[in-house]
Amino acid sequence: MDPEMKPLRGGGGEAEPVLSSPSHTRGIPAPLLLGSLFVALGALGFASGIIFNRAITGLNGPQIAFFRALSGFALFSLFASRDRQTFRVRNYRSALPLLLGLGVSVGATATLYMTSLRYTTAATAVLLNNTAVVYVALLSPWMLKEARPRLTWVSLALALIGMVLITDPANIDFRSDSWLGILAALATGITYAFAMLFSRLLGGRVSGVTQSWWSIGIAALIAAPFALGAPLGAVRANWYWLLALGTLALSIPYFLYFQGLKRVNAQIVSMVGLLEPVCGVLIGMFLFQEIPNTLGFLGIGMIFAGIILISR
Repeated sequence: MDPEMKPLRGGGGEAEPVLSSPSHTRGIPAPLLLGSLFVALGALGFASGIIFNRAITGLNGPQIAFFRALSGFALFSLFASRDRQTFRVRNYRSALPLLLGLGVSVGATATLYMTSLRYTTAATAVLLNNTAVVYVALLSPWMLKEARPRLTWVSLALALIGMVLITDPANIDFRSDSWLGILAALATGITYAFAMLFSRLLGGRVSGVTQSWWSIGIAALIAAPFALGAPLGAVRANWYWLLALGTLALSIPYFLYFQGLKRVNAQIVSMVGLLEPVCGVLIGMFLFQEIPNTLGFLGIGMIFAGIILISR
């Protein structure tokens, strides 16, 4: 999953209304079909960020993260203007500490993820980012007082073994920046997990739109110091890619996810959302010729198995 606080497992704070529409399409309820389509399109949008990131030249990961968050924040402000809650801060001021924690987690994830895409393969970056769901299951009993899913330890073992296989630590070239990309990708799984946990803690207190508006805004503030040294020429040369990252691969996918959450339950969202890491792996293979070796493919399979088990 593209790292920036995608609503997951009901943690987006959006209400999930009971839909009583009798309309069906070939036996599938229309709201379910439409909601799944929204989530699928959102997942594809997040995955497209890999392409846009790789097309940018002359800027590093943190600089890209800033301009992405800035353009995304501008567009999401338009979405937030239609939300009855977002700009009425007084009504949810008790939730501000959690929103701050969410924003810091999202900002760290965004910066690290953009960096990992610059220095390691798309498959490594997107898969290690999505291992966050396993960490959430591991930490939720302490932070959320939730029962731990019975397959948590199996999922964690599969994910950890998959991480070792896909990163292949014995063959990391420390003379290049590949090790930096791997470390950044590993860290995104942890920071993204905390973003999900904070989002769950906020569930029912503020809407998903409000969470996203705060998170993307704080993410831009966190990355802002890195942008001070960005070459203006490089920014001008890449403005359309940066704009696409913030709109097509950030704000619009979030909006689509929220629309999906209104129509289908969080479990369906989680499963359909797996399109993002699948597309990320395929993008790396077919567009950038990043073909994993045999152990790499095995690692990819184990990570997917761990994510699917915990999502059930």
